[in-house]
Amino acid sequence: MVLCDVTRINIRSGFAKWTVMEYMSTGGDLVAYEDSLITMCEEANQNEERAESLLFCEREVSLMSSVKYGTVEDLLAFANQVSNTAKQFKGCRQQESGILLNMITPKNGRYQIDSDVLLFPWKLTYRNIGSDFIPRGAFGKVYLAQDRETKKRMACKLVPVEQFKPSDVEIQACFRHENIAELYGAILWDETIHLFMEAGEGGSVMEKLESCGPMREFEIIWVTKHILKGLDFLHSKRIIHHDIKPSNIVFMSTKAVLVDFGLSVQMTEDIYYPKDLRGTEIYMSPEVILCRGHTTKADIYSMGATIIHMQTGIPPWVSRYPRSAYPSYLYIIHKQAPPLEDIAEDCSTSMRDLLGAALERNPNHRLSAAELLKHEALHPPPEDQPRCQSLDSALFERKRLLGRKELQLPENITDSSLCTGSMEESDLLKRQRSLYIDLGALAGYFNIVRGPPALEYD
Repeated sequence: MVLCDVTRINIRSGFAKWTVMEYMSTGGDLVAYEDSLITMCEEANQNEERAESLLFCEREVSLMSSVKYGTVEDLLAFANQVSNTAKQFKGCRQQESGILLNMITPKNGRYQIDSDVLLFPWKLTYRNIGSDFIPRGAFGKVYLAQDRETKKRMACKLVPVEQFKPSDVEIQACFRHENIAELYGAILWDETIHLFMEAGEGGSVMEKLESCGPMREFEIIWVTKHILKGLDFLHSKRIIHHDIKPSNIVFMSTKAVLVDFGLSVQMTEDIYYPKDLRGTEIYMSPEVILCRGHTTKADIYSMGATIIHMQTGIPPWVSRYPRSAYPSYLYIIHKQAPPLEDIAEDCSTSMRDLLGAALERNPNHRLSAAELLKHEALHPPPEDQPRCQSLDSALFERKRLLGRKELQLPENITDSSLCTGSMEESDLLKRQRSLYIDLGALAGYFNIVRGPPALEYD
Protein backbone atom coordinates (compact mmCIF):
# COMPACT_ATOMS: atom_id res chain seq x y z
CA MET A 1 0.00 0.00 0.00
CA VAL A 2 1.32 3.50 -0.90
CA LEU A 3 1.02 6.41 1.56
CA CYS A 4 0.68 9.81 -0.10
CA ASP A 5 0.57 13.22 1.61
CA VAL A 6 0.89 16.55 -0.12
CA THR A 7 1.11 19.43 2.36
CA ARG A 8 0.70 23.12 1.68
CA ILE A 9 2.85 25.47 3.72
CA ASN A 10 2.21 29.22 4.06
CA ILE A 11 5.34 31.23 4.64
CA ARG A 12 5.66 34.74 6.08
CA SER A 13 5.83 36.51 2.73
CA GLY A 14 2.32 35.34 1.98
CA PHE A 15 3.29 33.12 -0.94
CA ALA A 16 2.41 29.39 -1.00
CA LYS A 17 4.66 26.56 -2.03
CA TRP A 18 4.06 22.86 -2.47
CA THR A 19 6.26 20.40 -0.71
CA VAL A 20 6.16 16.70 -1.06
CA MET A 21 6.68 14.68 2.07
CA GLU A 22 8.33 11.36 1.97
CA TYR A 23 6.07 8.96 0.17
CA MET A 24 7.05 5.54 1.25
CA SER A 25 5.86 2.22 0.02
CA THR A 26 5.44 -0.65 2.35
CA GLY A 27 8.90 -1.80 1.29
CA GLY A 28 10.49 1.52 2.19
CA ASP A 29 11.19 2.66 -1.40
CA LEU A 30 10.42 6.18 -2.56
CA VAL A 31 7.48 6.49 -4.92
CA ALA A 32 8.13 8.32 -8.20
CA TYR A 33 5.51 10.85 -9.37
CA GLU A 34 4.77 11.68 -12.96
CA ASP A 35 6.40 14.84 -14.34
CA SER A 36 3.01 16.14 -15.48
CA LEU A 37 1.72 16.25 -11.88
CA ILE A 38 4.78 18.16 -10.64
CA THR A 39 4.59 20.60 -13.57
CA MET A 40 0.93 21.28 -12.88
CA CYS A 41 1.66 22.05 -9.22
CA GLU A 42 4.47 24.45 -10.13
CA GLU A 43 2.28 26.35 -12.61
CA ALA A 44 -0.56 26.66 -10.07
CA ASN A 45 1.91 27.96 -7.50
CA GLN A 46 3.34 30.56 -9.89
CA ASN A 47 -0.13 31.80 -10.83
CA GLU A 48 -1.07 32.20 -7.14
CA GLU A 49 2.15 34.05 -6.37
CA ARG A 50 1.57 36.38 -9.31
CA ALA A 51 -2.01 37.12 -8.20
CA GLU A 52 -0.97 37.89 -4.61
CA SER A 53 1.88 40.10 -5.86
CA LEU A 54 -0.52 42.06 -8.05
CA LEU A 55 -2.91 42.57 -5.11
CA PHE A 56 -0.03 43.80 -2.94
CA CYS A 57 1.16 46.22 -5.64
CA GLU A 58 -2.39 47.47 -6.18
CA ARG A 59 -2.73 48.30 -2.46
CA GLU A 60 0.61 50.14 -2.55
CA VAL A 61 -0.47 52.22 -5.53
CA SER A 62 -3.83 53.05 -3.91
CA LEU A 63 -2.15 54.27 -0.72
CA MET A 64 0.28 56.52 -2.59
CA SER A 65 -2.07 57.84 -5.26
CA SER A 66 -4.33 60.19 -3.29
CA VAL A 67 -5.44 61.55 0.07
CA LYS A 68 -8.30 59.61 1.58
CA TYR A 69 -9.92 58.45 4.80
CA GLY A 70 -8.63 55.18 6.17
CA THR A 71 -8.16 53.00 9.19
CA VAL A 72 -5.26 52.91 11.61
CA GLU A 73 -3.97 49.89 9.68
CA ASP A 74 -4.05 51.92 6.46
CA LEU A 75 -2.12 54.75 8.11
CA LEU A 76 0.56 52.38 9.41
CA ALA A 77 0.83 50.71 5.99
CA PHE A 78 1.21 54.15 4.39
CA ALA A 79 3.90 55.12 6.93
CA ASN A 80 5.85 51.91 6.27
CA GLN A 81 5.60 52.38 2.52
CA VAL A 82 6.80 55.98 2.67
CA SER A 83 9.71 54.96 4.88
CA ASN A 84 10.70 52.06 2.62
CA THR A 85 10.45 53.99 -0.67
CA ALA A 86 11.83 57.37 0.45
CA LYS A 87 14.90 57.16 -1.80
CA GLN A 88 13.28 55.20 -4.61
CA PHE A 89 10.65 57.84 -5.43
CA LYS A 90 12.60 60.96 -4.48
CA GLY A 91 11.61 63.80 -6.79
CA CYS A 92 9.09 61.68 -8.70
CA ARG A 93 5.91 62.34 -6.74
CA GLN A 94 3.22 63.99 -8.85
CA GLN A 95 0.71 64.96 -6.13
CA GLU A 96 0.11 64.69 -2.42
CA SER A 97 -0.91 61.39 -0.86
CA GLY A 98 -1.84 60.26 2.61
CA ILE A 99 -4.26 58.70 5.07
CA LEU A 100 -6.62 60.70 7.27
CA LEU A 101 -8.27 59.31 10.40
CA ASN A 102 -10.67 62.14 11.27
CA MET A 103 -11.21 65.91 11.55
CA ILE A 104 -9.87 66.58 8.02
CA THR A 105 -11.93 66.23 4.85
CA PRO A 106 -10.11 65.59 1.55
CA LYS A 107 -11.56 67.03 -1.65
CA ASN A 108 -11.60 64.59 -4.58
CA GLY A 109 -8.53 62.82 -3.30
CA ARG A 110 -6.63 66.06 -2.73
CA TYR A 111 -5.75 68.17 0.30
CA GLN A 112 -3.49 71.03 -0.73
CA ILE A 113 -1.63 73.76 1.10
CA ASP A 114 -3.11 77.24 0.65
CA SER A 115 -6.19 76.03 -1.21
CA ASP A 116 -7.43 73.55 1.45
CA VAL A 117 -5.31 74.25 4.51
CA LEU A 118 -3.28 77.22 5.67
CA LEU A 119 0.06 76.82 7.44
CA PHE A 120 1.64 79.68 9.33
CA PRO A 121 4.30 80.12 12.01
CA TRP A 122 3.11 79.43 15.49
CA LYS A 123 2.49 82.60 17.50
CA LEU A 124 1.81 82.26 21.19
CA THR A 125 -0.80 84.47 22.77
CA TYR A 126 1.23 85.49 25.78
CA ARG A 127 4.39 86.93 24.30
CA ASN A 128 5.63 88.68 21.21
CA ILE A 129 8.11 86.19 19.80
CA GLY A 130 8.23 87.49 16.25
CA SER A 131 6.73 86.15 13.07
CA ASP A 132 9.69 83.86 12.36
CA PHE A 133 9.34 81.75 15.50
CA ILE A 134 8.59 78.09 14.83
CA PRO A 135 8.63 75.47 17.60
CA ARG A 136 10.96 72.59 16.78
CA GLY A 137 10.56 68.91 17.56
CA ALA A 138 12.82 65.96 16.84
CA PHE A 139 13.75 66.25 13.14
CA GLY A 140 10.83 68.54 12.38
CA LYS A 141 9.20 71.97 12.57
CA VAL A 142 5.73 72.60 13.93
CA TYR A 143 3.25 75.00 12.32
CA LEU A 144 -0.27 76.03 13.21
CA ALA A 145 -2.66 74.75 10.52
CA GLN A 146 -6.21 75.83 9.81
CA ASP A 147 -8.64 74.08 7.50
CA ARG A 148 -10.10 76.73 5.21
CA GLU A 149 -13.55 75.15 5.08
CA THR A 150 -14.17 74.01 8.66
CA LYS A 151 -11.85 76.58 10.33
CA LYS A 152 -10.51 73.70 12.43
CA ARG A 153 -7.13 74.58 13.96
CA MET A 154 -4.48 71.90 14.20
CA ALA A 155 -0.80 71.43 14.83
CA CYS A 156 1.16 70.35 11.76
CA LYS A 157 4.58 68.81 12.22
CA LEU A 158 6.79 68.73 9.14
CA VAL A 159 9.27 65.85 8.90
CA PRO A 160 11.66 65.39 5.93
CA VAL A 161 10.75 62.13 4.22
CA GLU A 162 14.27 60.70 4.58
CA GLN A 163 14.09 61.19 8.36
CA PHE A 164 10.53 59.94 8.75
CA LYS A 165 9.98 56.70 10.70
CA PRO A 166 6.77 54.69 11.15
CA SER A 167 7.23 55.11 14.91
CA ASP A 168 6.51 58.84 14.44
CA VAL A 169 2.83 57.97 13.98
CA GLU A 170 2.43 54.46 15.42
CA ILE A 171 1.84 55.29 19.09
CA GLN A 172 -0.52 58.23 18.51
CA ALA A 173 -2.48 56.30 15.88
CA CYS A 174 -2.88 53.08 17.87
CA PHE A 175 -3.42 54.45 21.38
CA ARG A 176 -5.95 57.15 22.28
CA HIS A 177 -6.03 59.00 25.58
CA GLU A 178 -7.13 62.46 26.67
CA ASN A 179 -3.57 63.35 27.72
CA ILE A 180 -1.97 62.22 24.45
CA ALA A 181 -2.22 64.58 21.49
CA GLU A 182 -4.63 63.00 18.99
CA LEU A 183 -3.27 62.29 15.51
CA TYR A 184 -5.60 63.29 12.67
CA GLY A 185 -3.59 61.95 9.74
CA ALA A 186 -0.38 62.02 7.70
CA ILE A 187 0.06 63.52 4.24
CA LEU A 188 3.11 63.42 1.98
CA TRP A 189 3.70 66.64 0.02
CA ASP A 190 6.81 66.72 -2.19
CA GLU A 191 9.58 65.40 0.07
CA THR A 192 7.99 66.25 3.43
CA ILE A 193 5.59 64.34 5.65
CA HIS A 194 2.94 66.54 7.29
CA LEU A 195 1.57 65.12 10.54
CA PHE A 196 -1.71 66.77 11.56
CA MET A 197 -2.63 66.48 15.21
CA GLU A 198 -4.51 68.09 18.07
CA ALA A 199 -3.32 71.67 18.54
CA GLY A 200 -2.02 72.95 21.84
CA GLU A 201 -2.67 76.64 21.34
CA GLY A 202 -1.40 77.42 24.83
CA GLY A 203 2.11 76.48 23.76
CA SER A 204 4.46 74.13 25.55
CA VAL A 205 5.71 74.19 29.13
CA MET A 206 9.15 75.17 27.81
CA GLU A 207 7.74 78.22 26.02
CA LYS A 208 5.90 79.30 29.14
CA LEU A 209 9.06 78.93 31.24
CA GLU A 210 11.08 80.96 28.75
CA SER A 211 8.54 83.78 28.72
CA CYS A 212 7.18 83.81 32.29
CA GLY A 213 9.88 82.18 34.37
CA PRO A 214 9.37 79.49 37.04
CA MET A 215 5.87 78.13 37.56
CA ARG A 216 3.98 78.24 40.84
CA GLU A 217 3.41 75.00 42.70
CA PHE A 218 -0.32 74.79 42.04
CA GLU A 219 0.44 75.14 38.31
CA ILE A 220 3.06 72.39 38.55
CA ILE A 221 0.56 70.15 40.33
CA TRP A 222 -2.00 70.74 37.58
CA VAL A 223 0.49 69.85 34.82
CA THR A 224 1.97 66.89 36.70
CA LYS A 225 -1.39 65.24 37.30
CA HIS A 226 -2.32 65.42 33.62
CA ILE A 227 1.02 64.07 32.40
CA LEU A 228 1.10 61.27 34.97
CA LYS A 229 -2.34 60.18 33.76
CA GLY A 230 -0.99 60.00 30.23
CA LEU A 231 2.10 58.08 31.40
CA ASP A 232 0.00 55.69 33.45
CA PHE A 233 -1.97 54.85 30.30
CA LEU A 234 1.17 54.42 28.16
CA HIS A 235 2.91 52.32 30.76
CA SER A 236 -0.13 50.05 31.10
CA LYS A 237 0.41 49.32 27.39
CA ARG A 238 4.14 48.69 28.04
CA ILE A 239 5.11 51.83 26.11
CA ILE A 240 8.12 53.96 27.06
CA HIS A 241 7.92 57.57 25.83
CA HIS A 242 11.69 58.12 26.19
CA ASP A 243 11.59 61.93 25.88
CA ILE A 244 9.61 63.47 28.73
CA LYS A 245 10.65 67.12 28.99
CA PRO A 246 9.03 70.59 29.10
CA SER A 247 9.03 71.08 25.31
CA ASN A 248 7.05 67.83 24.85
CA ILE A 249 4.26 68.86 27.23
CA VAL A 250 1.67 71.07 25.54
CA PHE A 251 -1.22 73.08 26.99
CA MET A 252 -4.75 72.65 25.66
CA SER A 253 -7.67 74.75 26.90
CA THR A 254 -8.52 72.39 29.78
CA LYS A 255 -5.67 69.88 29.90
CA ALA A 256 -1.99 69.19 29.25
CA VAL A 257 -0.96 66.54 26.74
CA LEU A 258 2.15 64.65 25.66
CA VAL A 259 3.54 65.05 22.16
CA ASP A 260 6.48 63.77 20.07
CA PHE A 261 6.50 59.97 20.15
CA GLY A 262 9.33 59.54 17.67
CA LEU A 263 11.55 57.83 20.26
CA SER A 264 8.82 55.76 21.89
CA VAL A 265 8.91 51.97 21.96
CA GLN A 266 6.53 49.25 23.07
CA MET A 267 8.30 46.65 25.17
CA THR A 268 7.92 42.99 24.28
CA GLU A 269 9.76 41.83 27.42
CA ASP A 270 10.02 42.98 31.00
CA ILE A 271 13.17 45.00 30.24
CA TYR A 272 13.92 47.01 27.12
CA TYR A 273 17.50 46.74 25.83
CA PRO A 274 18.17 49.69 23.51
CA LYS A 275 20.55 49.69 20.57
CA ASP A 276 21.18 53.40 20.99
CA LEU A 277 20.79 56.21 23.53
CA ARG A 278 17.21 57.55 23.50
CA GLY A 279 16.03 60.83 24.95
CA THR A 280 17.37 64.24 25.96
CA GLU A 281 20.38 63.69 28.17
CA ILE A 282 19.73 66.27 30.87
CA TYR A 283 16.41 64.55 31.71
CA MET A 284 17.71 60.98 31.31
CA SER A 285 17.67 58.47 34.14
CA PRO A 286 20.92 56.78 35.22
CA GLU A 287 19.80 53.38 33.88
CA VAL A 288 19.09 54.81 30.43
CA ILE A 289 22.59 56.28 30.27
CA LEU A 290 24.13 52.90 31.19
CA CYS A 291 22.39 51.25 28.18
CA ARG A 292 22.06 47.97 30.07
CA GLY A 293 18.30 47.83 29.92
CA HIS A 294 15.49 49.89 31.42
CA THR A 295 11.72 49.93 31.89
CA THR A 296 8.84 52.41 31.92
CA LYS A 297 10.28 53.76 35.20
CA ALA A 298 12.74 55.75 33.06
CA ASP A 299 9.87 58.09 32.13
CA ILE A 300 9.11 58.67 35.81
CA TYR A 301 12.65 59.89 36.46
CA SER A 302 12.39 62.22 33.45
CA MET A 303 9.12 63.56 34.85
CA GLY A 304 10.86 64.31 38.14
CA ALA A 305 13.61 66.20 36.30
CA THR A 306 10.92 68.10 34.39
CA ILE A 307 9.22 69.15 37.66
CA ILE A 308 12.53 70.63 38.86
CA HIS A 309 12.75 72.55 35.59
CA MET A 310 9.22 73.89 36.10
CA GLN A 311 10.06 74.91 39.68
CA THR A 312 13.29 76.77 38.96
CA GLY A 313 13.00 77.77 35.32
CA ILE A 314 16.19 75.91 34.41
CA PRO A 315 16.90 72.19 33.94
CA PRO A 316 18.51 70.15 36.72
CA TRP A 317 22.32 70.15 36.92
CA VAL A 318 22.73 73.36 34.89
CA SER A 319 22.93 75.76 37.85
CA ARG A 320 25.77 73.75 39.39
CA TYR A 321 27.41 72.63 36.16
CA PRO A 322 27.06 75.36 33.50
CA ARG A 323 26.66 74.22 29.92
CA SER A 324 29.67 76.28 28.86
CA ALA A 325 31.95 74.16 31.04
CA TYR A 326 30.12 70.84 30.71
CA PRO A 327 29.01 70.12 27.13
CA SER A 328 27.74 66.68 28.20
CA TYR A 329 25.98 65.68 31.41
CA LEU A 330 26.02 61.90 30.90
CA TYR A 331 28.94 61.27 33.26
CA ILE A 332 27.56 63.67 35.87
CA ILE A 333 24.17 61.95 35.87
CA HIS A 334 25.81 58.53 36.00
CA LYS A 335 27.86 59.47 39.08
CA GLN A 336 25.70 61.96 40.98
CA ALA A 337 22.02 61.31 40.21
CA PRO A 338 19.50 62.14 41.53
CA PRO A 339 19.71 65.98 41.39
CA LEU A 340 17.93 66.60 44.68
CA GLU A 341 20.11 69.67 45.37
CA ASP A 342 18.45 71.42 42.42
CA ILE A 343 14.96 71.29 43.94
CA ALA A 344 13.57 74.81 44.48
CA GLU A 345 14.10 76.29 47.94
CA ASP A 346 10.42 77.19 48.33
CA CYS A 347 9.28 73.69 47.41
CA SER A 348 6.72 72.29 49.83
CA THR A 349 7.58 69.30 51.97
CA SER A 350 5.10 67.02 50.22
CA MET A 351 6.32 68.01 46.74
CA ARG A 352 9.90 67.44 47.84
CA ASP A 353 8.89 63.96 48.99
CA LEU A 354 7.23 63.28 45.61
CA LEU A 355 10.39 64.36 43.78
CA GLY A 356 12.49 62.06 45.95
CA ALA A 357 10.20 59.16 44.99
CA ALA A 358 10.23 60.04 41.28
CA LEU A 359 14.00 60.57 41.14
CA GLU A 360 14.90 57.44 43.09
CA ARG A 361 18.15 56.17 41.58
CA ASN A 362 17.15 52.50 41.81
CA PRO A 363 14.32 52.00 39.29
CA ASN A 364 13.03 49.01 41.26
CA HIS A 365 12.30 51.31 44.20
CA ARG A 366 10.99 54.18 42.06
CA LEU A 367 7.23 54.75 42.25
CA SER A 368 5.06 54.14 39.20
CA ALA A 369 2.83 56.76 37.56
CA ALA A 370 -0.26 55.21 39.20
CA GLU A 371 1.38 55.37 42.64
CA LEU A 372 2.52 58.97 42.16
CA LEU A 373 -0.99 60.01 41.19
CA LYS A 374 -2.08 59.01 44.71
CA HIS A 375 0.71 61.00 46.38
CA GLU A 376 -0.44 63.65 48.84
CA ALA A 377 1.58 66.33 47.02
CA LEU A 378 -0.89 66.15 44.13
CA HIS A 379 -3.90 66.41 46.46
CA PRO A 380 -3.26 69.43 48.70
CA PRO A 381 -5.99 70.78 50.97
CA PRO A 382 -8.45 73.19 49.29
CA GLU A 383 -7.20 76.22 51.22
CA ASP A 384 -3.76 75.78 49.62
CA GLN A 385 -5.15 75.82 46.08
CA PRO A 386 -6.99 78.39 43.96
CA ARG A 387 -10.70 77.98 44.49
CA CYS A 388 -11.67 78.33 40.85
CA GLN A 389 -10.05 75.99 38.39
CA SER A 390 -11.96 77.38 35.40
CA LEU A 391 -14.51 80.02 34.59
CA ASP A 392 -17.22 77.44 33.93
CA SER A 393 -16.67 75.67 37.25
CA ALA A 394 -16.62 79.02 39.06
CA LEU A 395 -19.92 80.12 37.59
CA PHE A 396 -21.49 76.74 38.25
CA GLU A 397 -20.34 76.77 41.87
CA ARG A 398 -21.64 80.30 42.36
CA LYS A 399 -25.06 79.43 40.89
CA ARG A 400 -25.31 76.26 42.99
CA LEU A 401 -24.45 77.95 46.26
CA LEU A 402 -26.66 80.97 45.61
CA GLY A 403 -29.53 78.61 44.84
CA ARG A 404 -28.95 76.82 48.14
CA LYS A 405 -28.85 80.17 49.97
CA GLU A 406 -32.22 81.20 48.47
CA LEU A 407 -33.78 77.96 49.69
CA GLN A 408 -32.54 78.59 53.21
CA LEU A 409 -33.63 82.24 53.27
CA PRO A 410 -36.39 82.83 55.93
CA GLU A 411 -39.69 84.35 54.89
CA ASN A 412 -39.35 87.33 57.29
CA ILE A 413 -36.05 89.14 56.88
CA THR A 414 -34.68 90.16 60.28
CA ASP A 415 -33.19 93.53 61.08
CA SER A 416 -29.86 93.92 59.40
CA SER A 417 -28.46 95.48 62.60
CA LEU A 418 -28.37 92.02 64.09
CA CYS A 419 -25.69 91.05 61.57
CA THR A 420 -23.49 94.11 61.79
CA GLY A 421 -21.41 92.72 64.60
CA SER A 422 -20.46 89.65 62.62
CA MET A 423 -19.89 91.33 59.24
CA GLU A 424 -16.21 90.33 59.20
CA GLU A 425 -17.09 86.71 59.95
CA SER A 426 -19.79 86.78 57.26
CA ASP A 427 -17.29 87.93 54.63
CA LEU A 428 -14.90 85.17 55.64
CA LEU A 429 -17.70 82.64 55.38
CA LYS A 430 -18.48 83.85 51.88
CA ARG A 431 -14.87 83.45 50.87
CA GLN A 432 -14.70 79.93 52.27
CA ARG A 433 -17.86 78.93 50.43
CA SER A 434 -16.70 80.53 47.15
CA LEU A 435 -19.85 82.68 46.83
CA TYR A 436 -17.98 85.00 44.48
CA ILE A 437 -15.69 84.49 41.54
CA ASP A 438 -12.07 84.71 42.63
CA LEU A 439 -10.55 86.70 39.77
CA GLY A 440 -7.07 86.14 41.10
CA ALA A 441 -7.55 82.40 40.92
CA LEU A 442 -9.02 82.69 37.43
CA ALA A 443 -6.02 84.73 36.37
CA GLY A 444 -3.78 82.00 37.72
CA TYR A 445 -5.68 79.40 35.73
CA PHE A 446 -5.46 81.32 32.48
CA ASN A 447 -1.79 81.99 33.09
CA ILE A 448 -1.32 78.23 32.96
CA VAL A 449 -3.11 77.95 29.67
CA ARG A 450 -2.29 81.15 27.86
CA GLY A 451 0.22 83.01 29.98
CA PRO A 452 -0.05 86.69 30.97
CA PRO A 453 -2.41 88.78 28.86
CA ALA A 454 0.00 91.66 28.49
CA LEU A 455 3.69 92.52 28.68
CA GLU A 456 3.17 94.20 32.07
CA TYR A 457 2.76 90.79 33.72
CA ASP A 458 5.26 90.27 36.52
